[in-house]
Amino acid sequence: MTKRQHFCIKFIIAAITIIMCMNIAGVTSAEAAQAAIRKTELVLVEDHSKDFAIDLKYATCDNFVQKTLYPSPTCVLTKGTLDKLIKANNLVKKQGFSIKIWDAYRPLSIQKIMWEATPDKNYVANPYRSGSKHNRGAAVDVTLVDKNGKEVIMPTGFDTFSEKASPNYKGMSAEQRKNLNVLSKAMTASGFKQLSTEWWHFDDTDYKNYKIQDVSLDKYDRTEYGLSGKTISELKFMKNKDTSQLIVVTSKLTNSSNVVINTYEKNKNGWVNVHKNLKGYIGQKGFTTSKSEGDKKTPVGAYEIGTCFSKTSDVKTGLELYRYDSKDVWVDDPESPYYNTHQREPANGRWKSAENFSSMKNGVYDVFFDIGYNPQNIKNKGSAIFFHIINPGMVLKYTSGCIAADRKDVLALVKWLDRDKSPMILQGPLSDIVKY
Repeated sequence: MTKRQHFCIKFIIAAITIIMCMNIAGVTSAEAAQAAIRKTELVLVEDHSKDFAIDLKYATCDNFVQKTLYPSPTCVLTKGTLDKLIKANNLVKKQGFSIKIWDAYRPLSIQKIMWEATPDKNYVANPYRSGSKHNRGAAVDVTLVDKNGKEVIMPTGFDTFSEKASPNYKGMSAEQRKNLNVLSKAMTASGFKQLSTEWWHFDDTDYKNYKIQDVSLDKYDRTEYGLSGKTISELKFMKNKDTSQLIVVTSKLTNSSNVVINTYEKNKNGWVNVHKNLKGYIGQKGFTTSKSEGDKKTPVGAYEIGTCFSKTSDVKTGLELYRYDSKDVWVDDPESPYYNTHQREPANGRWKSAENFSSMKNGVYDVFFDIGYNPQNIKNKGSAIFFHIINPGMVLKYTSGCIAADRKDVLALVKWLDRDKSPMILQGPLSDIVKY
């Protein structure tokens, strides 16, 4: 027997012995797996506790930047910090509350975007120096909710950059002080230190044990964005349609500009997922079921896919192809009888405003196709909803209400789409699209 073989046998015997000892002690395999996770590892919070309310503000446009910063609402912390937060949550639960997480681990690249937006060290940590404890997965922004999941009254809302946000502010009401004391005492008793300028921010006192990281939250997102063939077949709008091609654009949240795109094609065996989990972008303020002109939101619903527009005639597509020039526009003047239609300049008084295809820069409209939203041209209900190329120069990507994707993905979809297959697009949050 070689030394290597001898070592392997000894290792296997040792492993079996450990497992037997764990079983004797009544430790389950799940508990053993949990115990094996190092405190320094980033982990998905929901894998270890379902007791938190989670509302990641930076995965939405509801924050001081007013833009979506995170690619997905995925809550991550170092295991050591999460253990402390679970302890704090158990303490407040005894008093009839639960902890809601507004922010947890934050990639360093996002910290840089925040610093550029608000370079004030009192509220945003400098990423080019020590960075934020959030970048280590060792800090949380939290509040309390009651038994019904409603946020309790606190000194201020989230990201309120003023003296009122300090936990030491003298002017808060008795109820605000009482609720904050419940949160503060539970957090500090569990190993956190409260930030003096933000009542909601708590640092793990062991943060120095954890390193700064720049791992995208996409890595931890386990959401199933794809639809089953059965689900597609049961969609209401499909009942009286001849559609055999479908694009689905969706997200977990209503107020996020980041979406996931999947496409499906029907054959003799049913629906097949053709393009899987492509990154996409929608209006800056997310989805809406009540679209209005200029609201920076993308309409929810199922719509027919129309003409493909292109700067050149060499685009490969099964859609009707229109090569546009400097005179082609889409009218967005709600008062015009030509509202939400493709027209040619000059206006000659027919409209006061229109989007000129050729004026769009950075290749955004090199190739795009029309989404048949508001076909009745209802005044102020929204216009010019297209599927186009995202501006590659944008750090935080979003649109004014259209749907966009990377150039290669738009070209792939345009090539795949076939007007003879009556293609449609279904767009909206995961919780809503199954209703259509």
